[in-house]
Amino acid sequence: MHSAATGEDERMRQVRNIVAMCALVAATTLTLTACGSEGPTSTDAAPVTSAATAPSAGGSPDTGSGNGTDGPAVETPEVVTPAAEQPTEAGPAAVPPAPNRDDANVDARDFEVDGGQYFFQSPSGNVFCAFNSSNAPGTIVGCQVRYSVPGNTGRECLNTENNTYGVQINQDGTVEQICTNQGIFFGGNPGPRVLEYGQVIGVTGNFCRSTEAGITCYDGDRGFMISRDVNIAF
Repeated sequence: MHSAATGEDERMRQVRNIVAMCALVAATTLTLTACGSEGPTSTDAAPVTSAATAPSAGGSPDTGSGNGTDGPAVETPEVVTPAAEQPTEAGPAAVPPAPNRDDANVDARDFEVDGGQYFFQSPSGNVFCAFNSSNAPGTIVGCQVRYSVPGNTGRECLNTENNTYGVQINQDGTVEQICTNQGIFFGGNPGPRVLEYGQVIGVTGNFCRSTEAGITCYDGDRGFMISRDVNIAF
C-alpha cells in the first residue's frame, strides 16, 4: 500500500511540473507579444504624411475629408471681378439716324412764333432750340442748354447762366459749338413748346428729333446732338 501511494504522489508532482511549465511558456509568449506592439518605432521608418496634405499624383494638394481618407476634390470657385471694377471703354454716344420728311410727326406750325421762327424745348427743360432764330443770324437751326459737357471739338463753357453751352448749324453748312450768354435759341411766350420724346420736327428740309438721349438736329448728313451728358457735332 505504501508503494502505491508513493507512485501516485510522484505522478501528481510531474503533472504539477508540466502545468507550471505550460504557464511559464504562456506568460513568456504574452510578454514578448506585448513588448513587440509597444516597442520604439525604428528611426529608419518612412515619415507618416496626412492624407489631407499629401500631394496627389498631379502635384497639387489633395483635399481629402477630415478623417484622413481620400475624399472628392473641392472645386476652387472662380473669382469674378465686379462689373464696377472691370475696365471699360467709353464709346461715342449713339446718334439716331437722320430723319426725313416722312419721319416728321408734328406740325411745325404749332411751334412757330413771330413769322418764320420755330422754337421748342426738350421734355427735361434743359435744352432749348430754334429754327431761323432772329437772335442768331446766319443760323439754320441751333440749341442751347442750361447744363451740358465740353464739346467734342474742344469747346468748353462755364455752365453758368451767362456762359452756357450751345451748338448750331450755319447757313454755310458748318456745325459750330459755342458758348452763349443770352437766350439766342429761346423764344415764345410763356416759353417754347415741348418736343416730346419720339417726336420729329422739320422746317424747310432740316429736321430735329427728340429722344431721352438728347436733341439731335440735321442738315443733310451734318448736324449735332446735345443734352446734359452729350455735346457732339458731326
